[in-house]
Amino acid sequence: MTGPVRVGDIEVVPLSDGTITLPKEFWVGFDFGAHPEVLGPDGCLHMPIGCFLLRTADRTVLLDAGLGPRETEWGRGGALPVQLRAAGVGPDDVDLVVCTHLHLDHAGWLVHDGRPFFANAVVRYGTGDWARFVDGAEPGDRISEAMRLLRAEDRLDPIAGDMVPLAPGLTARFTPGHTEGHYSLVVSSGAERLLLLGDAVECPLQVAEDDFHAMSDVDPALARRTREAVWREIEGSPTLIGGAHFPGLEFGRVLRGKGRRLFS
Repeated sequence: MTGPVRVGDIEVVPLSDGTITLPKEFWVGFDFGAHPEVLGPDGCLHMPIGCFLLRTADRTVLLDAGLGPRETEWGRGGALPVQLRAAGVGPDDVDLVVCTHLHLDHAGWLVHDGRPFFANAVVRYGTGDWARFVDGAEPGDRISEAMRLLRAEDRLDPIAGDMVPLAPGLTARFTPGHTEGHYSLVVSSGAERLLLLGDAVECPLQVAEDDFHAMSDVDPALARRTREAVWREIEGSPTLIGGAHFPGLEFGRVLRGKGRRLFS
C-alpha cells in the first residue's frame, strides 16, 4: 500500500480496512482480454477497502469508514482500528468523519457495539443518499440503523449542494452517479491539490477507458458524465487523484496522451 502524501500543510494517509473480492462481472463492459492483470489467480477482482486519514493544523478527519469488523460474501473488513493506531490516531481523536456515500464498505465502522465508534466526531454525508440507504433500507439494515442512531444523538450533518466547505482545506464536491448523494473530497493547501474520488471512479483504468462501469453504480450514465467532467477539469494539471478501491490505494495524475487520457 502506498504511503502518506502531503498536500501543502495537510497530511493524507491511506488506510485499508480489508479487501473486497468480486466476480469479474462486477465491471460491466470491461475488456478483460486487454487487461488480464486486473484479475487474481482465482479469476476475481481483489480491491482494498480504502479510507483516508487527513491531518490539518487543528483537525483530524477520516474519509470513509470501511466495512467494519465483519465478513460478507464479497468482503472482509476490520483492519481500520489497527491502521489508525499505526498512524498514531485513536477513534476518539477523529473530529470529523466524511462518508463519500452510504454503501456498507464506506460506513461500516460508524457504529460499533451499539455506540458511535468515533465518539467525538461529527459525520458528514450526502443528503441524497438518505432515501435509498436509510428510509428505503430493509428492516435491520446495518447502515440504516447506524444512521438513525447517529441522527438520534445529533451527530449527523448532511451535505447538500456542490463545493461545500467542510474544514480549512477540505471541500466536498458533488460527484453523483455511483449513488444519488455521492461526494468526493477536494484537498487543497497552498498551490497543491488532491481529489479523493471515493467510488466516483472505481478503477484507474477508467481514466483512459470510460466505457465500463461498476455494477454497483445506481445511475451508470450519470456516473460516466461525472467522471468525464472530472477528467476535463484536471487532465494535464498537477492535481493528484486517489480512489477508495485503487490498487494499493495509489495516487496519480491524469495526463494527456495520444488521443486519450492516461493515469500515471
